[in-house]
Amino acid sequence: MTRVAVIAGVGPTIGAAVARRFHDDGFAVALLARSEEYVRTLAADLGGDAVAIPTDVTDDAAVEAALERVRDELGPAGVLVLNASGGGGNPVDDASADRLRELFDVRVAGSMACVRAALPDLRETEGTVLFSGTTFAEPPVTAQVEWGAVAPAARGLALSLDAALDDVSVTYVRIGSPVRPDAGPTAIDATALAAEYRRLVDHEGIATREIDVRKR
Repeated sequence: MTRVAVIAGVGPTIGAAVARRFHDDGFAVALLARSEEYVRTLAADLGGDAVAIPTDVTDDAAVEAALERVRDELGPAGVLVLNASGGGGNPVDDASADRLRELFDVRVAGSMACVRAALPDLRETEGTVLFSGTTFAEPPVTAQVEWGAVAPAARGLALSLDAALDDVSVTYVRIGSPVRPDAGPTAIDATALAAEYRRLVDHEGIATREIDVRKR
């Protein structure tokens, strides 16, 4: 049976590269994002076994419906990549509770909604959850204080889920450098990062709770 990867938060950098890598390796891929035009274009470019599902991860009902569609059209999810970010924060004088809530809803609550919706399938397949994480909030981030609160919360969710789930592997990928479609002097090539995500899925007898990735 074809293995299924769900990428939640598909943009032109990490999300697209991860989708391409898994699809090239024979996975059926479901592309979840708020940008309907982008995911439909990408799915058409990938071809067969690529499905665009416009989804707002902050809408629990929409997430449930998206995973039900994945199940019906592709099969049970064996990989869930959590890549929705919601943007960045602000310096303290411009920071707001509303912005913090927006980021939390996308990055933390949205990730939880995706895991909950996919969990029966992930348990059935003994699957893998990969969080696109960051080192950016360590040490504290004075330029983006809302993000400085939300990034550690996302990491905490990933580590807690990994400890709680015996039958599903959860890995938090701590990205310590900018990611670009093409590598630069200080940036990680998105294709190389996608290859690392792919490697984390086939982990015979090995569990990776957290991994650091940065420009060499």
